[in-house]
Amino acid sequence: METVQKVSPLRVLVLSDVHAEEGALEDTRSRLSAERYDAVVLLGDITNRGPVSFAEDFLEMLGESEVKVFALFGNMDVREVRLLLEEAGVGIHAKKVELGEGWSLAGFGGSGPTPFGTPTEFSEEEIYNGLKGLKIDAKTILATHAPPYDVGLDNVRSGPAGSRSIRRIIEERQPAINLCGHIHEHEGEAKIGETRIVKVGAAMMGRAAELEVGKKIEAKLISL
Repeated sequence: METVQKVSPLRVLVLSDVHAEEGALEDTRSRLSAERYDAVVLLGDITNRGPVSFAEDFLEMLGESEVKVFALFGNMDVREVRLLLEEAGVGIHAKKVELGEGWSLAGFGGSGPTPFGTPTEFSEEEIYNGLKGLKIDAKTILATHAPPYDVGLDNVRSGPAGSRSIRRIIEERQPAINLCGHIHEHEGEAKIGETRIVKVGAAMMGRAAELEVGKKIEAKLISL
């Protein structure tokens, strides 16, 4: 009788809000040395208005680990970081790419307008138009730097600070999961319809998430 080989799920490390912290770089290096991952998803804010050299070092470290990298820039990343991700062939802003095991990954970086005039902000119209052309469906993992609006994980002192357009896309397309970061005050999970929201804690504070991607997706929040 022919033996059916069991296929292991893809293991994915998800990071957000590194903010040019050397400690986060070293924590990630240690994690990748100790654990087997097939891919790393960066949700943005690799730097803190630069320096670009830190982003270069971070990508070099990931390259040494021989994992597949998918990356977004955040609102605190300058234009040169965005260009670096594209030149390195890892950028997924306003793109949909194949992840594996029948799943795709769609991304949108930066954030909506903030009170702080950060380097990479978009209007809600730009966010919606950037996502609506992507074929997002129930077999899509939606990776965004900003969280969707009013999910209880985007609250700041003034109230919900997530993106209304990201929420609208989720309501319309119902991707399997939305991975997001940006707001350091919270991490955790929520739901919009059938879509699971996983708000990843800041890597600069030693937090991350881990996915197992097979017939279904398992997600958990972890310490680096």
